[in-house]
Amino acid sequence: MRALLVDYDGTLAEVNEEKFTKEYFVQLKAFAENRMSFSGKKIMECIEQITNFADGKANNYERFLECFSKKSQLNFADLKGIFDTFYRSKYFENLSVFVKPNISVVNLVNRAKEHGILTVLATNPVFPKIAIIKRLEWIGMKECSFDLITHMENSYYCKPDPRYFQQIISILKVAPGDCTMIGNDEYFDRSCEKIGIEFINVKEIDKIQLGGGKHGNTDVE
Repeated sequence: MRALLVDYDGTLAEVNEEKFTKEYFVQLKAFAENRMSFSGKKIMECIEQITNFADGKANNYERFLECFSKKSQLNFADLKGIFDTFYRSKYFENLSVFVKPNISVVNLVNRAKEHGILTVLATNPVFPKIAIIKRLEWIGMKECSFDLITHMENSYYCKPDPRYFQQIISILKVAPGDCTMIGNDEYFDRSCEKIGIEFINVKEIDKIQLGGGKHGNTDVE
């Protein structure tokens, strides 16, 4: 193994996704009052659009903001400012109570780095970088814990599009057969297999051997 890819929700972090998503819109609505016309439905419509209609010409954040600006009658720059400020605010921070680290996966990532294996936070890039770094901080990790973090600004595709994984291996300059993806979602995360990346469900990480880095194969403890 030369590269270890891990998902965030349900893998690196234990998250009640239903409660998190519901409260996310509660907090965003409270923050957005007097700033913009809020609609959770329109936000989800734009997330669906950037997932289903990617052409590789613009990154996910650009395409999301373009979509939502048309639906909210706000210009691109103002809308970006609102979302970026929200992710720096106490409103977004309030969501940290719904997230806790999955210690076994955190330890695996740390051990992989020790063995010279490239580590990737392969979280579905539907959040901008600032939000993903915040979410890492909630589980006691930092940006430097990973060699690559996928986020809206540096990604042009979303899971389950196999081009999302193709972009990762192109950046890392590794072969798909030298990578392992750990996730909890059989649809979104397992789509890595379409380009030849091994998928292992987070429930079965005891099967993983760390190898191909500086020190060869090492069983996960």
